[in-house]
Amino acid sequence: MNYDAIIFDCDGVLIDSEPIAVAILTVDLLELGLRTTEEEAHHRFTGWASSEIAAAVSAETGVPVPDGWVSRHNASVREAVAAAVEPIAGVLDVLDALDTAGVRWGVASQSGLSYLERALGRVGIWQRARGRVASSQMVARPKPAPDVYLKAMELVGVRPDRAIVVEDSPTGVRAGVAAGGRVIGYAVDRAPALLLSAGASHAVTAMADLGPILGLRPPAGA
Repeated sequence: MNYDAIIFDCDGVLIDSEPIAVAILTVDLLELGLRTTEEEAHHRFTGWASSEIAAAVSAETGVPVPDGWVSRHNASVREAVAAAVEPIAGVLDVLDALDTAGVRWGVASQSGLSYLERALGRVGIWQRARGRVASSQMVARPKPAPDVYLKAMELVGVRPDRAIVVEDSPTGVRAGVAAGGRVIGYAVDRAPALLLSAGASHAVTAMADLGPILGLRPPAGA
């Protein structure tokens, strides 16, 4: 693949935060009148902003969103993730290979900057990506709008048509495509067909498979 830079989604692509976040979401949705499993919540809501989840569930159940629900939920997720999250298996090797090859990379996330600094900082990625992390707080519209990916591309200094996006949700894939990038789906816990149907050109089920697609050599000693 011909490209100049890679833009990664954060949750579920760089850090293994989604099991933590989904467990909290499943409990918090009971307050909005929705009883669901963690698996159902993950497949339905991964890639959504918390405010969008609350609005959609409230419209479905008829239960008004309590004052402060979004901020309380977000705070619970931030604290739990910052305390316990680990990097996605193999992703640090991919970042090392990109750095060795001199390939620019950045991050585009629905999450806020304070969360990103704490969560990515815990696994050593924030320090490496400083100045190249785009948050939905920095743009007008969250994914699936292209705004946060366009912002990340701007921060990295790459044209959209020369960027590759790595995403794990259909919402995020659509955002990357809308931004003009080519998208590789990371389908570790969902059917690759879901990401391909959303517009991804490729799908992988392990980070170890990403390097060969990108033409990367493993870093020395890996």
